[in-house]
Amino acid sequence: MDAIRVKRAAPDDLGALGEMVDRIYRPQRPPGEGMPREFPHLFDPRNSANLFFVEDRGRPVSMVGVLKQIGMVPGAAVPVASIGSVATVPEYRGRHLASRILQVVFDTMRDEQQALCLISGDRDLYLRQGAIAVGQMETVFIELTPSMPRLSYPLRQVPAHLRASYASRLIRLYRQEPYRFMRTTAHMEVLLNALWFQRPGFDQQLFVIGPEDHPVAYVVVYVSARSIDQGTIMEWAGDRAAIVQALPYVMTHMNIRHLQFHIHEADFSMHRLADEKGWTLVPGPLQGTVKVVNEDVLRSAYRAWLAEYEPWPREEGDWGDVTARYFGRNKGQYNLPLMLTDDLNYI
Repeated sequence: MDAIRVKRAAPDDLGALGEMVDRIYRPQRPPGEGMPREFPHLFDPRNSANLFFVEDRGRPVSMVGVLKQIGMVPGAAVPVASIGSVATVPEYRGRHLASRILQVVFDTMRDEQQALCLISGDRDLYLRQGAIAVGQMETVFIELTPSMPRLSYPLRQVPAHLRASYASRLIRLYRQEPYRFMRTTAHMEVLLNALWFQRPGFDQQLFVIGPEDHPVAYVVVYVSARSIDQGTIMEWAGDRAAIVQALPYVMTHMNIRHLQFHIHEADFSMHRLADEKGWTLVPGPLQGTVKVVNEDVLRSAYRAWLAEYEPWPREEGDWGDVTARYFGRNKGQYNLPLMLTDDLNYI
């Protein structure tokens, strides 16, 4: 192929890009019916310009997907470019195509006023370009026991054809979570029929807790065909005590004995409830890796937090050093908070 030229997609390119990424990540699905259905916001025509790719002889051979979002933490709304669907067809690997596309993506996101790039995964490809694992969350492990707590609220499993109709009720709960992403009702409606709801081999269900017209909490749980006794909560929000009460019933409904989910390190209420239950909590970094691409935008977004530290000097260094300076946990680093990255949002 000729010199590498990175292109931004147009709506007409989405079909070919979806088929290419499916051949790599969803080979068991008909091309174009896997990843585009699981990640509809990424492959939306309105987001097409945020799909970066290289083509050869008129067909895409490598791509990087980007979805711009706003991460929410107390006192800060942070422009975040979520990066994933990084793929190169096998016969073109070893030519550093994905590395070249990522360089263009980082430069473009800097120019387009994104503070951070949040990347799905921790491959060497990302680490070599300055992305690092940051933040802190706990993975909670639950084992079903014979004793079942009394429920304070009704619990219902929502049928597939009704899930989207709950968006306007559940978005109120999601928006009250302090370490998540900005989300509209329309966005929520799409997500309730996306991701593993659309993936064969996964049983993903929505459970709503509380009155029909005013739920107090919800959980989205999936079970993989590869681990039928183990469930994972992909997203949850709302009344912590109500969720803790409901989980044994959710596990019984899903016919699983083990369940895991993530909580943010600053979620002291859920920490306390998990400790009281004797559940196992294992600490670890947030899902994915992070790279600061525009320090000025970052400082503006976190100005309320940084005011506690000023007048610390702005030191020079490579981007990996910059990211560690703001999000590292060692002495002399800011240890700024990040949103919980592991939910229905694209990353």
